[in-house]
Amino acid sequence: MRDDTENIAELELELLRAQRAQLASRLKTPWWYVVGIAFAWAVAFAIPIGGRYLTGAGFGATVLAIVAFILLQLALARASGVDVGRRTWRYPSGRAWTIAMIVTIVAASVAERLLLDRGLVAATIVVGVLATVAGTSCWLAILQGIRRDVEAGRAAA
Repeated sequence: MRDDTENIAELELELLRAQRAQLASRLKTPWWYVVGIAFAWAVAFAIPIGGRYLTGAGFGATVLAIVAFILLQLALARASGVDVGRRTWRYPSGRAWTIAMIVTIVAASVAERLLLDRGLVAATIVVGVLATVAGTSCWLAILQGIRRDVEAGRAAA
């Protein structure tokens, strides 16, 4: 009787592992998502420049970046069947990259403001491009970490 119970438990555990692996495989980011996130970050990091030189551009870029992020998250959730966009703190692997992304946003914003105050527009653009690459990389690392957490069974807290 005990052997049957152990066999059933092993089969159920194997089924659970297969289901986790299948769910994790659905979390792969498509190319259009990567391009869209990079575009949204580029718009977000261009806000200080637009706000300084174009009337109303700061507000318009802010709305565009927020709408782009929301639409991309909804499209990824629809394409993959998994909605993780606003839950990155709940996954252990997402926490460190989320903190890195916040640090990138704050550092880039401060650097862009300081450079613009000194009239260094070209340097501000370089900081914006580097921040776009860093922000996109952090976001993709968050999703990759969540994929690993789902596959390993580390549940969202």
